[in-house]
Amino acid sequence: MKNNASKKILIVDDESEMRVALETTLQREDYQLVCAEDGKQALDELENQDFDLVLTDVRMPKLNGLELLRAIKESSPKTPVVMMTAYGTIDNAVEAMKEGAFDYLIKGSGFSADVLVSTVKRAFIDPLDYVPPARPTGMIENSDLTGSKRIVTQNEEMKKLLKFAENVAYSKSTVLIMGETGTGKELFARYIHQCSPRASKNFMAVNCAALPEGLLESELFGHEKGAFTGATENKEGKFQLAHQSSLLLDEVTEMSLPLQAKLLRVLQEHEVDKVGGRAPIPVDVRVIATTNREIRRRIQDQEFREDLYYRLNVVPINLIPLRERKDDIPLLAEYFMKQFCQENSRSPLKMDSATLTLLKKYRWPGNIRELGNIIERTCLMCQGDTLLPSHLFFDEEPLTSGKKGALPTGTIYEMEKDLILQTLEEFNGNKTKAADSLGISIRTLRNKLNEYNTGE
Repeated sequence: MKNNASKKILIVDDESEMRVALETTLQREDYQLVCAEDGKQALDELENQDFDLVLTDVRMPKLNGLELLRAIKESSPKTPVVMMTAYGTIDNAVEAMKEGAFDYLIKGSGFSADVLVSTVKRAFIDPLDYVPPARPTGMIENSDLTGSKRIVTQNEEMKKLLKFAENVAYSKSTVLIMGETGTGKELFARYIHQCSPRASKNFMAVNCAALPEGLLESELFGHEKGAFTGATENKEGKFQLAHQSSLLLDEVTEMSLPLQAKLLRVLQEHEVDKVGGRAPIPVDVRVIATTNREIRRRIQDQEFREDLYYRLNVVPINLIPLRERKDDIPLLAEYFMKQFCQENSRSPLKMDSATLTLLKKYRWPGNIRELGNIIERTCLMCQGDTLLPSHLFFDEEPLTSGKKGALPTGTIYEMEKDLILQTLEEFNGNKTKAADSLGISIRTLRNKLNEYNTGE
């Protein structure tokens, strides 16, 4: 016996056939239903009565779904809003998630009645009174560098990304984190989990590129005893283990097409089918996926499902490569240096300014992970208390004054002089830009040039 009669839903769509279909489906669940044919009519209904949920199309005349969403969140922020959209307006759906929509349904995928009903039911049990912590512990904005596995940044764009991650953490929407290798995608995934209502549950992660297809299927969805050779006992998959928590699908674009189809079903139906299982198992999992690949190219090459991309890419986050946030290099270098000394019970080390200048000139193809490795290597090579340029050994292409790929050579004075003159040449003699790139003041640059008798 259903107990939905006390729940009132407002259906908003300018297509009469869609309104009838939605109304017919939800009537079978005994909900109270009111229909509106556009956003303006919906606002009139909202002024006259209260609703427990609003189900609205994105593209409508007079007042579109996004404008309606903003109006609802302003007047009744706890009212869940489910958006409906076609593939062509997926960007609007992404924007809607940022504005506080509970979830979205893609019309082009022909979502089933079960998906609609499941989404509505989830909206009614969502913890809408959740308030994110005012100061999540994952973010470091200053010189407090204690602990490990933290997001260390003072870059303004990175701070905006962190704030965005905090804002979307409360929802159940899937997140797709894109970025080059070593930019911290897993740290961002853990940060979102930490800021979410699911933070008390264990964070789960699977590397989709690390396991062959058969093992990955079992790892994700679980299997029954005897389902295949070697299945000597029942196994719960990561989706079951992550029930009411968050699941990271790392390198999701490396998943095979058959598994992609199975993953899509989990995201749409919110239930998993074990290998060899007889019945689907309901799960409540917040999925966060990452990739370092050009995902649209993978779709063009028919190596990744477009419908799965749209389902994963509800909340997209593009991480910034280290070469575009060089103001973070001093902070990160200090962090890794202190971490190494603490882990190896070594007395604190200092970093020579010329060493830091060289670090800022390097292109960092491996991003933060590479920086951490190089700092650890440099600390191992240092026998004194100061990290010097001569201790540096880059994996490839250090930007010093020598030939491409050359290692730093000569005295510190000679390397510093070559670096400053090269940087000045790169900026066509512009001292302001050169000084900014080197991380020194204009006055210091002028003094250095006078030392080198360049006539400046």
